[in-house]
Amino acid sequence: MANFNDLTFKSGLAGDIGGFIRLKHGLGNIYYGPSIVLKSFDQFCYENFPNESILSKRIVMAWHQRGINRYLSPKTLRLQMTPICHLAKYQCDKGTTAYIFPIKTLPPEKRYTPHIYSNEELIRFFNSTDSCHFSHQYPYRHLIMPLFFRLLYSCGLRVSEATSLLTENVDIENGVIKIVGAKNSGERLVPLSEDMQNRCTVYYKQVHSNEQHQYFFPSRTQEPIKYMNIYGNFRRFLRNANISHGGKNHQIRIHDFRHTFAVHCLRNWVKEGKDLNTCYPYLKAYMGHSLFRYTTYYLRITAEIYPTIGQVLEDQYSDIIPFTVGDDHENF
Repeated sequence: MANFNDLTFKSGLAGDIGGFIRLKHGLGNIYYGPSIVLKSFDQFCYENFPNESILSKRIVMAWHQRGINRYLSPKTLRLQMTPICHLAKYQCDKGTTAYIFPIKTLPPEKRYTPHIYSNEELIRFFNSTDSCHFSHQYPYRHLIMPLFFRLLYSCGLRVSEATSLLTENVDIENGVIKIVGAKNSGERLVPLSEDMQNRCTVYYKQVHSNEQHQYFFPSRTQEPIKYMNIYGNFRRFLRNANISHGGKNHQIRIHDFRHTFAVHCLRNWVKEGKDLNTCYPYLKAYMGHSLFRYTTYYLRITAEIYPTIGQVLEDQYSDIIPFTVGDDHENF
């Protein structure tokens, strides 16, 4: 039986599941969601293949069929199969002949169109976060939420980058935060605006002056704040700001603050007459994109939302605007 933090595994694959998760954490990955999938997969194997210690095609396809029988969406099915595929690769790297499920054969996900917040919506949303009340159950919530969501937008951060931000990586004096363990093993320095630097300074004195927490946004358990905690607050702030969540088929997501940051940067640069060919490398570095095509995706979004700017982009930068669909914007 293998243990990792609060996860206990009991199938014949327990040792390799625990070892694989420890490897991910050792590489600096939070790996929370996939760990929960692997916990469920371990229970599935314990109940159906209790003596199997190698990921055979029979086991993997049975897990896949379980998802099909439950009518999982293409996105959820992919989330259920990807950690199993990676676990099989881990076993193969150890010299075991495991079956690696071909993820690319899964049905494609419906492409999501990001919600780009207007300036008025941002004002209403941030005002809503400022009204967050003190809670004895979550004593720092009323201090964390106003800064957390402003940081997502003003710095274009991914949610995981903000929740895992270490206090030691926030340079209050110079107004720079260091992002480590990002996607594609990325690491980057993100300068803060003067307003955000001032807000971070006030927040630091309120939260960290008497007790030095490991994480800049600490939870009660001194671990990174869970995504569902952030999401629950996000939904409440949307309601209070009178911003529609979008319904089942087009839900606004927290990640859209990052998309909005990029689009607003491009919008402002075009209005100011800046040369995008010169500015682009800065945006790519600031957002931590591994490829330029992830950054150029936002040119098309900007052109669609602002027709007058779109005409300028088509006239001057038609060679770099990706009007074809195919990139996975989740990598952005």
